[in-house]
Amino acid sequence: MSGGPHPLRNLHALREKVDQHSARVSAVYADQLACRAGCDRCCQTERTVSDVEHAALAEAVAALPPLTRARLGEQTTAGCSLLLDGQCSVYADRPLICRSHGLPLMMEGRRDACPLNFKGAPLAALPQQDVLSVEALTTVLVAVNKLYCEEQGGDPLLRRAVGGLVGRGDRA
Repeated sequence: MSGGPHPLRNLHALREKVDQHSARVSAVYADQLACRAGCDRCCQTERTVSDVEHAALAEAVAALPPLTRARLGEQTTAGCSLLLDGQCSVYADRPLICRSHGLPLMMEGRRDACPLNFKGAPLAALPQQDVLSVEALTTVLVAVNKLYCEEQGGDPLLRRAVGGLVGRGDRA
């Protein structure tokens, strides 16, 4: 890589903002969140991601120990191809959709969260700043991906299967 800006800089900045929001909401509502290491309920479908998130995941998978990569490729279970023994093998580099799981979300004009979370607190009562807008997040991610594709020569409309990163084909 030349001395220019890192190709994933905008994704990293967006991730940081989502992680800050998540940390704040998780601290405030710790007693309302069932999300814990080993809970993989949100991970039971294979994911597709944009070019920019695929590139970030490719770096993360390449950095895994060879035995871990081999185990991921050999799995035949349903669910996310990066899930190993009930935990995300690339947790620090997981896609934005995964970072938002469990949080209170605003989607298509309604509030939502994992059914295991916020059992004692109605989502409608939460302050707006504690609810992540999926539409706003998606809009920013689309812009980040478009810029990445312009710089790196990708296709901003393409979705890539996560399974392809570990040799599980283009399963989506």
